Amino acid sequence: MVHNCFIKCQVCGKITRIRLQVGWLPEHPIVVTCGECGTSLSGKVTIGQEQPGLGFAFDNADIVIDENADYMVECSGEFPVMKQGAAKDPLENPITPFIRIMNRMDSNDAYEEFCKSVAAVMKTKQQWGFYKRILDLSGDLNNKYLLQEIRKMFDEKVMPCRNELEILRAVHMVEIQGFIGPLRPDFLKNLTFSSDILKLNMDQTRQLISFLNSNPGYSLRELQALIYKMLAEFLEVFQALIPVLAVQYYKDGSVDYESEGTTTSNFDTVKQYYLDVYEALGNLLIVPVALNNIKYRGDYNKLNPIEARNNTLSDFISLTKANRYKYCIDAEIYTDKLKVIINSKLRNAIGHNDVEYDPASQKITYIPNPRDRSRKEEEYLLEFENEALRLFQGLLVTAEYVYRLRQLELMINGCVPLKP
Repeated sequence: MVHNCFIKCQVCGKITRIRLQVGWLPEHPIVVTCGECGTSLSGKVTIGQEQPGLGFAFDNADIVIDENADYMVECSGEFPVMKQGAAKDPLENPITPFIRIMNRMDSNDAYEEFCKSVAAVMKTKQQWGFYKRILDLSGDLNNKYLLQEIRKMFDEKVMPCRNELEILRAVHMVEIQGFIGPLRPDFLKNLTFSSDILKLNMDQTRQLISFLNSNPGYSLRELQALIYKMLAEFLEVFQALIPVLAVQYYKDGSVDYESEGTTTSNFDTVKQYYLDVYEALGNLLIVPVALNNIKYRGDYNKLNPIEARNNTLSDFISLTKANRYKYCIDAEIYTDKLKVIINSKLRNAIGHNDVEYDPASQKITYIPNPRDRSRKEEEYLLEFENEALRLFQGLLVTAEYVYRLRQLELMINGCVPLKP
């Protein structure tokens, strides 16, 4: 269903027609721009599900009744939409975002899978208070309050928690159930890949764990805490990223980034999260890189010879994040599984404040090389958000790797797996 709402900009007085694709989410952000003066007219849409109803709230704009519109914006809380410049007249674009997305899905059940993914993460967001208590207490696996909180979330028959290994598994279920399952279901289809980490050369994995724990900032507990921090940050921006999550269910190449965009976010909405997840995964990359070292070179400390001057994990730690990402290669399985998209030049441009954003076209213009300020490159907001989301999805895969290493650490320290 499509609903029309008319809003009047408090700055220039121009009228914008909001052509909203009414979806199944109870509420979602709405971020549009006045086509006349460029003022942000962001707000929130609330949609009654059990009792029908629709509400709008905007900053810098007033809702008016059936006015002749100067501009029109197509909006959706779930899907990419046509940008304002591409949809001024609804008669020129009668197809709704829902119909467009259904025609582009890469399989017959892709839309249903997308909805399940969104619903699962929204449930995680609702239950985050319970989940976070478990994660916060998990620094001490023998904490009696940790077991108490686990019992509130998971049935004892499913999660008996008889020793530290089983308690660790219960804690990890927060990551599986709340994030990895909804956002990287492909990774969970082959759990033997993850469990095979336990079968790598035991002496090398033992040395890897010792190396990590002896380097400040890279101990397994510190890496785990970093993952937990990013889970919380992701939930804060998730609703802004739902339309770009939908793109991941499209057929390849079916998005026109020039004419299609989003009305749940702008560049500032996602920028800080992008920077944080880029930095976090840059630290966590030491784990898949080291696992690759063991699998392909038989030595946790022997890097892929991408650059002759970098040979060891200590060399890797000394690298900038941009140079660390060079080791995130498809040819070696533990980094290939991350499936990230990296634009280190854009990240550095953001860090140097060498970025401009045009809200109407949703185009990000940046200087890739601060030494040559005459050359600029461009990227659209949906592309940028896809990179941020893919970085987070890659981080979720590293969470599985860290979990396996923590299992090994417990077994090395004498904790024995118990029979069912």
